[in-house]
Parts: sequence; C-alpha cells; structure tokens
Amino acid sequence: MIDLWVIFLTGLTTGGLTCLAIQGGLLATTLAQPETISTAPKRKHPSKKHPQAKPQTQIILAQNLMPILYFLAAKVFSHTLLGFGLGALGGAFQITPVTRAILQLAAGFFMLGTALNMYNVHPVFRYFAIQPPKTFTRLMRNQSKSREIFTPALLGFLTVLIPCGTTQAMAVLAVSSGNALTGAAIMAVFVLGTAPTFFALGFLALRLSGRLKQTFATATALLILFLGIVAVDSGLNLLGSPLAPRRVIAALLETDQVSGSTVEAISTNGVQEIRIQAHYSGYIPNQIRVQRGQPIRLRVFTKENYTCSSEFVIPALNIYRVLPATGETVINLPPQNAGRLYFSCGMGMFTGTIIVV
Repeated sequence: MIDLWVIFLTGLTTGGLTCLAIQGGLLATTLAQPETISTAPKRKHPSKKHPQAKPQTQIILAQNLMPILYFLAAKVFSHTLLGFGLGALGGAFQITPVTRAILQLAAGFFMLGTALNMYNVHPVFRYFAIQPPKTFTRLMRNQSKSREIFTPALLGFLTVLIPCGTTQAMAVLAVSSGNALTGAAIMAVFVLGTAPTFFALGFLALRLSGRLKQTFATATALLILFLGIVAVDSGLNLLGSPLAPRRVIAALLETDQVSGSTVEAISTNGVQEIRIQAHYSGYIPNQIRVQRGQPIRLRVFTKENYTCSSEFVIPALNIYRVLPATGETVINLPPQNAGRLYFSCGMGMFTGTIIVV
C-alpha cells in the first residue's frame, strides 16, 4: 500500500530542494515578469504619516502573494493531471530523453531571454514577457489583473514539462500504481509537499523593499540567467552534444569536462568491462577509458537511488535505461571508433565520458 504521508514528507524535504534547483527559474521568472531593472535614480518624496499605512501595506503584500499562489495552484493541477494519466495508461505519457532535452532547451532560452529583457539589453527581448491572449483579457476586463493571473499560472503549469529527479521517481511510482486516482493522489501530494519551499522563496522576495528590492531584482536576473544556461547545458547534454557549455569550457581549458579520475576498463574474454555506481550525486567513475574495436560492457549499480541518476542515457547510441532503485543493470555496447562517447542522467545534470583510444 502506498503511504501518501511519506510521499508528502519526501516532497517537503528532498523534493522541495531538488525541484527548486530545476524549476526555480520559472518561479523567479514569475516574480520578474511585471518589471525590468531600472538604472534611473529614484526621487525622494517627503514622508507622510498615515494611520492606515500598516493595513495598506498588508493588503498590498497579500495582493502580491497571489501570483505565487496561482503558480503553485497550476503546478499542483498539472502534476495531478499527469499522475492521473500515468496511473491510468502506464508509461504511455513517458517523455523520451530527446523530447525532454528539447523542452529543457526551450525553457533555458526562455529564461535567458527573460533575464536579458530585465536588463533592457535589446527591445527584441521584450517578447519574452508573457502576455495573456486578448480573449482572456476581455474575460477578466482588466489587463493588469489578467496578466497577474495568466503568466504565473502558465509558468506553474509548464513545470510539469521539466521535472526534477525526485518528481520522475514519483512519476514511476504513479505508473506502478496502475490506478488513475492513486496516480493523481501521488503526484498531487508530492507537489503539495514541495510547495512550502517555493512559497518561502517567493514570500522572501516580496518582503524586500527599497534598495534591497532593487538589489534582489538584479540578483534575480542573474539567477534566471544562470539557470537558463544550466537548462541549456542540461538539454545539450541529453542530446550528447559537444557544444554543451561545460564541455566547451573543458575543451578550452584542455581538461575533462567533469571531475573525477579516469578509470581503465578491464578486458575479460575480449569484452571491456567497467563498473559504474549511479550515486545520488552522480556517476562514479565518470571518466572511463576503453580501447577501440572491442565490445564494451557497463555494469551500473544502484543502492536506494531515487534521483535523476537512476535514468542512464547514452544519446549517441540511443540507449535509455531506467535503473532499479537498488540492483545491477548490464548495458552492452558495440565496438567504438576513437573519440568520446557521452552519457548522462535523465535530466542531463550528471554526466560522464567514455574515452575511446
């Protein structure tokens, strides 16, 4: 029997942090959409005392919290729908690594455009500010109000397309439940568990004022820019591209693109064999040297692993394996020509290289 309380606690702890790392850029984009970073000096106005200042501030704060709530409500809604579908139809809605890579690239470029729009780099980037359709605006009868609802709700809904590693583990659990309502409950309870972490970040941003708010806006733009680069890097890693930023930097520095010592494969009966531990923090080892012209056997081990490293992808060979939480998975590769063969987790965050010499 599935314990929904344990799933909620997973979202509240591990899930909240891992999902924030992946989807935090969309939340930051939600908070940043209405304004850009201003470099003009602000005029000082003489202070006036108003007896109702404090209640008015509380009202404004409550109004500003609404976009965060819209974002989280849409996030819960989209994941509940996903869980319902996964529970009813098994793996029919499973997103392939290539599709996931394209979605991450799209999200990454959108965040980059948003950050550049905040810095007023060029008028073209203003198109990255999401605007509600005119029919929605007419329905709401207020442009600012419709933007306040539509933009955060849309971005919250789109988080379903860029799941974190823990979300993927919950999706597998929803599939295994074999029941639409149970699958929906799993995903809904998990996302509700992650909500306090997202809400805390948004609330902290709204409590700032004056120079601190301007500083936060600048820092937010930098964060969105960084997360955009990370998303693009992860998408390119999933495609096995040597143009991924971390690989380009490694090539320029003439170093391996990931940390770790290079391990030589051991040849047994004409097959080169290597043992890889799929850890919650990545793959050990993540640098493997093999000889060309000989078949390769990878033995990938997991132990209570529920992160994105439990999905093992070799894009160039169209290899995609969902590893068990605990166990061994054997992957046989044909003889390779000299060069580099990249592998990664299901999100393109953890990577490794097979160096063929």
